[in-house]
Amino acid sequence: MSNQYNPYEQNQSYELPSYKGGNNDDFVKFMNEIADINANLDNYEELVKIIEQKQTQLVNEVNPDQENSLKRQLDSLISESSSLQLSLKSKIKNAQQLAIGDSAKVGQAETSRQRFLQAIQDYRIIESNYREQQRVQAERQYRVVKPDASPEEVRDAIDDLGGQQVFSTALLNANRRGEAKTALQEVQSRHRELQRLEKTMAELTQLFHDMEEMVVEQDQHVQETENLVDTAQQDIEKAVGHTDKALTSAKKARRKKCICFWICVLIICILALILGLGFGVGNWGR
Repeated sequence: MSNQYNPYEQNQSYELPSYKGGNNDDFVKFMNEIADINANLDNYEELVKIIEQKQTQLVNEVNPDQENSLKRQLDSLISESSSLQLSLKSKIKNAQQLAIGDSAKVGQAETSRQRFLQAIQDYRIIESNYREQQRVQAERQYRVVKPDASPEEVRDAIDDLGGQQVFSTALLNANRRGEAKTALQEVQSRHRELQRLEKTMAELTQLFHDMEEMVVEQDQHVQETENLVDTAQQDIEKAVGHTDKALTSAKKARRKKCICFWICVLIICILALILGLGFGVGNWGR
């Protein structure tokens, strides 16, 4: 990327704020990760603004050389934004995973995620507006050759290049050959640009959904943790129940042993009494 359109020429690097003075090294490391994400978000938002500016210039550009230069610049900017998007997605997902279980960290990671979602949505709107501008330009070029074309015919020519017969017929007409050739090149160029835009918008839409689902994934992880805690609690309660039953059974067993003991004592006493009386009566008879 040349200095003419480099979005970072005024600020080639970001100094990450350092969170010092804390006793928790893990939290300090996490906050430095968040600072890195925010610096990348700054770059991304600035990049999207410059893409919008270049697109506006391209729509209004009439000089072929300048137009080609702007297209190359846009291609470079869009490629850079795609790389940055993937990096941000990975970093934010990692921050969310590191934040699980800590409400302060969760809040920081969620703020970054929401900011990225908003930046993606802004980019989608910019691309949608640019797509409509490209369609209007392509329609205008097509109607140069066929002013009475129906809306359906114009749409087919722009979307699928299905209206090439009109250009072929016009190219056979010497009076309109130049106009038809220029119009055909313009429509073909707009068609390729519209295809690129559709691809970019599809990628942004998928990225937006992926970022939305990240919080769902985190909720599932938290839910799994809660389920494990609930299961452990239930196991503890069952263990306590089994212990209570064992204690009750032990008490009943001891009670039965006591009863048996005293029954045996009573039987022994009765036998001793009977034997004592028997010996006593025998002695008295002699």
